[in-house]
Amino acid sequence: MATPKIRNLGQFGVITDLDPYDLPPNAFSMAVNARFRNNRVTRSPVFRNVSNLGTSNPRYLASTLQTTGTDVLFIGYENGRVYRFANGTETDYSIAAYTPSTVEAVWSSCHLADIPYINRADRAPWQLPVGGSQFTTLANWPASTTCGLLKAYAGALVALDVTESGTEHPTMVRTSSFALAGAEPASWDYTTPSTNATRNILAEMEGKIVDANVLGTMFVIYSQEQTWAMTFDGSSAIYNYRKLPFVKGAIAANCSIEIEGQHYVFGVDDIWTHDGVSEQSIADERVKDFIFSNLNYSKASRCFVAHNPQYTELAFCFVSGDEFTGFAPVDGCNRAAVYDYVRKTWTFDDLPYVFSATRANVDSTLAWNTVSATWDTIGGSWQDQDGSFKRTPLFVGDTNSTYSLTKSLYAFDPFGPGSHVAFAVDEHATLGTMLYRDGIDLDDLGADLQGYKQINYIIPQGRIGDGASDLQFSFGSADGYGDTPVYNAYMAYNGDDLYKVDLGVSGRYLSMRVSFDDYHYFTFSGLDLDIQITGER
Repeated sequence: MATPKIRNLGQFGVITDLDPYDLPPNAFSMAVNARFRNNRVTRSPVFRNVSNLGTSNPRYLASTLQTTGTDVLFIGYENGRVYRFANGTETDYSIAAYTPSTVEAVWSSCHLADIPYINRADRAPWQLPVGGSQFTTLANWPASTTCGLLKAYAGALVALDVTESGTEHPTMVRTSSFALAGAEPASWDYTTPSTNATRNILAEMEGKIVDANVLGTMFVIYSQEQTWAMTFDGSSAIYNYRKLPFVKGAIAANCSIEIEGQHYVFGVDDIWTHDGVSEQSIADERVKDFIFSNLNYSKASRCFVAHNPQYTELAFCFVSGDEFTGFAPVDGCNRAAVYDYVRKTWTFDDLPYVFSATRANVDSTLAWNTVSATWDTIGGSWQDQDGSFKRTPLFVGDTNSTYSLTKSLYAFDPFGPGSHVAFAVDEHATLGTMLYRDGIDLDDLGADLQGYKQINYIIPQGRIGDGASDLQFSFGSADGYGDTPVYNAYMAYNGDDLYKVDLGVSGRYLSMRVSFDDYHYFTFSGLDLDIQITGER
């Protein structure tokens, strides 16, 4: 047969849930720390160490975006304290005389009328007054009351899953009066109509409220099994509530996000999207079975969603026991299922035990007398040194001695083209790229299944960045459908003196693994196979 040519390796990304024998030639049965863009495969962004944090067990990140200067970034810890991070320094912004907590709790945050709010489910919400340097307990908040979530909608604060005087009302929604600029809401007194404060229990909702988020002009409320819409309608009741026709919800807090008029939701048994009218799965027949068969449901409260607009992607983060994990499942998230919502492709990332994410700019301006990292690991450009105003995804991760991980604030930033923060790569937190393709039978290219294929060599199309390791290729073969392939040793490729990979692999069914044990930049867009096909054996 003619030399098979496989191109456009960025078209389909990863499809784990279909049998590999049914995949197109340019799809992958698994990939870790890879991206599928511009008709090619590249490595994922890297984790850059913005700061080693000073307090144990970071659990939450919140940011307030600024029109000028660096954004306001807050880090919440397991003990309940909240620190502001600025210019490499943490400052304790916790309320006065705060007694540290000894338990985990759900975090949420919002911003209304120029005031940031941070909530933990085990205490009254906190607010940061305009110009303040310390949080205070939310003014006018009802006594002996806590809430599982605190959000902002239609000019008011919204408290959900409310506990009053020790009694939890898991489907209760309370709203404040409308806030004036620079001021907290004046009242939560729902018994006085003139305040416009309300109190409502969604009596027909199944399960407790676990998440909520604005979607256009609606406020969408999730249990694990249902989805409800709350709408400001200007009537005497202020808000209208209705159940949406979806038998789906969110798995935990911070698991829904709005992108271009759609909510993307990390659910209990699916990852799905809706516009308030219709819904569809984005994971079914792609990666759904793989994700939910490996997700550790005892750690479901750790799940969250992170947005990276630079890559038009969403990371659905969770604790996973899958066989490909670089970090064994412990507590923080070690796996992200990454969805490119423009190209509709999936891939997977290794996560260094992270608990929360946000987007913000951080001051990464370097001085010659203080920088200790080398040019090889630092990101950004000379232009970025003038401003440091580009926003990047930020994560907080915890310590793990097995993998030499520290409690860290990470920037998730490309290495090479597109990088814009000048922090060094954390080589312990950033693992190499692996690509897997099982079940290569070449029937899409005209080969008979009974034919015995012998690959003499391949010529990949790829580029390796300066200072990078070689790409490593290994092929396996099996004679029977579904048999475990036997792999040969890895062979190096660099596109220069090693432009061809000699193999000598034969069998009816083939498999390929590509390894890039490096944080540098590479591209891989296609390959030619020198192959001979003989008759049945």
